[in-house]
This record gives sequence, C-alpha cells and structure tokens, in this order.
Amino acid sequence: MASTGKCQSIDTSVDVGGYRLHFHILKGQGMPILFEAGSGDDGSMFEIILKPIADITHATLITYGRSGFGKSELDTSNQDLNKHGIIHGMEGLETGLKKLGYNGNIMLIAASFGGFYATLYAARHPATVKAAVLIDANHVCWFTDAWVEDQMKERIRDSAITKNKDLAMYYQSLNLQNIVELLKKKPFPATIPVIDLVSENNFPDSVMAARWRSCHRQFAAAQPNRQGITAYGCGHVIFRDNPSLVINAIVKEYAGTLNKEQGYEIMKRFLSYSLEAANKKPLPPPTAPH
Repeated sequence: MASTGKCQSIDTSVDVGGYRLHFHILKGQGMPILFEAGSGDDGSMFEIILKPIADITHATLITYGRSGFGKSELDTSNQDLNKHGIIHGMEGLETGLKKLGYNGNIMLIAASFGGFYATLYAARHPATVKAAVLIDANHVCWFTDAWVEDQMKERIRDSAITKNKDLAMYYQSLNLQNIVELLKKKPFPATIPVIDLVSENNFPDSVMAARWRSCHRQFAAAQPNRQGITAYGCGHVIFRDNPSLVINAIVKEYAGTLNKEQGYEIMKRFLSYSLEAANKKPLPPPTAPH
C-alpha cells in the first residue's frame, strides 16, 4: 500500500472462487471508475492516464488483470474450454468487485478487447453503469461471421503452440466465436451514455480498417446519448498517442453523472490540468505495440 499524491494506492489479490484476481486501486471518493484492458494485457496498460484522472475527478480508479493475465491467477480447477470464457471471467470480476465493496454505481472505461467485457458488464448491470468511454474498443458489428470463421480455423490450427506458450491466451483465443455469439444477444444498453473513440490508424488492410470505422460509427449513431470521436493521428492505443483526448473524454462523461456543484468543481480542476497538458513534451514512441 502506498500514497500517490492525494490518492491512496492499493494492490490486492481477491479470491473469486478458487483463484485470485489482482486489483490495483487508486482510492478516492464517490462513484468508482473501472478500467477494462485489451487482449493479453492487464490494468497496468492504463498507468499513463490514471494519475491525471484521479487528480481531476477524485474518484476511485480500479484496474485489474483477468484470470491468467498480469498478476492474476489462472483458474486451474477446470480445463474445459467453455469454463474459461467471458461469462467465467465476468463472474470472477463481479465477485471481486463485490468483495471489495465496488458493486454499486460505476463508470466503465474499456480499450480494445476490453470492449467485450464492458459491453457484457453493462448488459448485466444496466442500472448501475452510469457512463462509459470506449477506446478503440471491440464492437461485435466488426466481427463478421466469415471473418470469425477464418480466425477460428487459424486459432485451432495454432492452438497447440498457443496452449504451450500461454494457457490464458489459449483460452481467450479459442473462445472468440463464443464471445461474439453471446454479445450479439447482449448489446450495450441504450440508456447508458457513451463516448466512443476510434483510431484513425488501425488496420493496415484498408477493407478491415474501413469496416472498423464503420462499425464504430454505427454504434455511436444508434443512440442520441452516444458521441463518436475519431482520434486523428492515433493508432490502436489511443491513450498512448493522445492521452489528453482520452482524459478529456473520461472527465466529460464522469462530470455528466454528477450534480451541478460537483461537476463544476471537477471542471475547474480539469481546466488547470488542460493548461499543463498543453505544455508537455510529446512522449517518446513505444518500444513495441500492444
């Protein structure tokens, strides 16, 4: 346990049913914000934006690793592929949040593959999810039947190698079709306001890239409480290429859930941050893509 500025930083592992999920929490007040990481990653991928968000919102920020990723344990009680799908992962998350006392009102932030988890969590808890920011997140409209079938053939072909190298990734990889089929029946609730950020530079294949942008436009246009924003000049990890854009979006959505006085205090802190952020040196390029 450590103190970071005004926030208390807590690292804890929670037993969620025979295995432990690792949570990293910046303790604040009010409605917490939960971060869902991309494929093969854990909550540490958001490290670059956590402190500014905590300083501005004063909210509790929760990051974690899914089973087998980061510092979280893999559930070894059952090796059945179907027992390691998104429902299993969601039940582990829900158990962990309940034990930590964060199973009430919440805001969701999701990047890439984390979009699947955010969608399912919101579908299961439409009354308590008050807002979301999706960062180049997976939407099922991009995952056509033909593409998924081709992917599954490749993944099954390579499954022995993947299984020996990374068992958690093996389970995630071979559950793709199950995830897509489930989320076709569990759309993101229309009642929850969302800012959906989509990268300008994503897939090198122009057809796949166009489908990605089109899917994000389709999602944003489906409800009047959704705002779609193209992150110009950004690759898939938008908060790495333009952290201020992502922080702005999160602050805007979070402030929108509060009363006028609380929102005003946050916006005052946000203006101070914006001035400092505008004068920062650009970050060096990453050593390797996520």
